[in-house]
Amino acid sequence: MPSPRDYFWSRGEPWNSLRAALIPRLLQATHSLLMLSLRLSVSGGSQLPEILDRPSDNPPERGVLFVCWHDHTLLPLHLFRHKSIGVMMSRSRAGQMQAGFWRLYGWPTVWGSSSRKREGVQALRETLRLLRAGQSMAFTPDGPKGPRHRAHPGVIYLASNAPAAIVPLGVAADAFWQLPTWDRYFIPKPFARVHVHLGHPLTIPPDIGKDELALWQERIETEINHAVQCCREQLGLA
Repeated sequence: MPSPRDYFWSRGEPWNSLRAALIPRLLQATHSLLMLSLRLSVSGGSQLPEILDRPSDNPPERGVLFVCWHDHTLLPLHLFRHKSIGVMMSRSRAGQMQAGFWRLYGWPTVWGSSSRKREGVQALRETLRLLRAGQSMAFTPDGPKGPRHRAHPGVIYLASNAPAAIVPLGVAADAFWQLPTWDRYFIPKPFARVHVHLGHPLTIPPDIGKDELALWQERIETEINHAVQCCREQLGLA
């Protein structure tokens, strides 16, 4: 006999509409309560307010690519809420619910997934167009399925062809949980001390070759890990 859970996750109406309306708002309520309890501090990024605080009718000449590891997205979601920074989401049911959750915090969506080649190419083209128009974007270079903390080439392609500066972002907390997922998703515990560090922007030259692409992937990994280490040092965890 089908359980209530089976009905809730079945396709079709009214379940699709119920999921789309209910789950993002439940996530928002839980996330907001957690963020209110944290002792959050931020360092770096002194050059960013000029970009992020500009009115929508006067965008910068080029957008910025914010990059962090896939397991560290919970804090940037809060920190950069309602800044109109775009984010790429899959069209899967889980991806659509996640997109609904992020849109509640003012993050517009580009639909696509690097795990689906055709969909991923279309999403990269749309992201490239938005960056050239002055739209900033957030990217998890090890997403959506890993390997964990290893950068894929997509972010290098975007930064080189837009062109757009890459801003590495790190997160650390003095008390946290890690979920049993491929990325060991990071959730700070209530009332934890949390630090976010924004590293120096990186500029990738145009028309880089395959050898240079691999070097830049390593550079992105190093800079994000350095930002995480800066966070740990700020919290006295290093």
